[in-house]
Amino acid sequence: DINYSDGNRTTEMDCWLGGLPDLQFTDNVKMIQKAHLKRLLDLGVAGFRFDAAKHMPPEVLQEYVTYIDQESGGAAWSYLEVIQDGDTSGEAYREIAPLSDFLVYRSLKSAFSFGGDLRSLPPTAIDDVRSVTFGRNHDTIAALNSHAIDPYDDPSDAYLATAYVLARAGGTPLVFNEDNISAPYVPAGAKFRQIMAQRQAEGKNTAETVLRAVPRPTVIMLERGAEGFFVVNKAAEGLDLPELDLTLTNLEGCYRELRNGFTVAVEQRGDKKFVTRWGSWERGGIEMQGRDALYFVREPFEQCQ
Repeated sequence: DINYSDGNRTTEMDCWLGGLPDLQFTDNVKMIQKAHLKRLLDLGVAGFRFDAAKHMPPEVLQEYVTYIDQESGGAAWSYLEVIQDGDTSGEAYREIAPLSDFLVYRSLKSAFSFGGDLRSLPPTAIDDVRSVTFGRNHDTIAALNSHAIDPYDDPSDAYLATAYVLARAGGTPLVFNEDNISAPYVPAGAKFRQIMAQRQAEGKNTAETVLRAVPRPTVIMLERGAEGFFVVNKAAEGLDLPELDLTLTNLEGCYRELRNGFTVAVEQRGDKKFVTRWGSWERGGIEMQGRDALYFVREPFEQCQ
């Protein structure tokens, strides 16, 4: 039997996982598994997720990942599912390949669930900008998994967490397939991430900073240098503030919201900066619906005229 908190790794490494036999990694076993990997690469598979990686010896995983890199010419991308527990940390696996970041998941689940405080963000995360981040995945959904890991009571909370994951600079986002259809802001988040990556490649500042410009537990803003920002409102009710002070931020200029197309202006007024336009020059501050996420990218200022 597996014991995830007995103080050693033996019962996690030498075990049957459910009904899955525990293979001995003899030369013959590794030869057969590499042949399988090679066949998948020849068929055009572009990446691999190693399920239950913490139940496998790190040196064997390293051998397989190295084999994939060699056979694909470095074109295939691999990551490891390592769910941390009392006996397993990610340290033994992090140098092999990126890991599924359940630390981010649990932090976001606490913040985005009913009663959670978004001001607790940024989330705790694996110390690796490559780690695979997600609002939810197949392991955390009760409808798919009778042993789901810390599932959300309300799936729409996970959609908003996914929106946040896409806005971050760090991590490699993984979007559960139906969330891309169920939440209209998720495709906009993917586009936002692409634009930020392009602008970073151009040498522009896209550093991630969590802003607490809106003093509410249900709202959080995140800036990406001066090139864009993200705002999420997890409350059921809408948000309507006539004034929004962004003095202590890098934001300034004109920004376009990717999904809805309206523009926002951030301008200096004396020794402070405010949102002077939100959709039109008739109003400043911020206005958005409940249970929504918005993504803004910087544009030439004439776009706000």
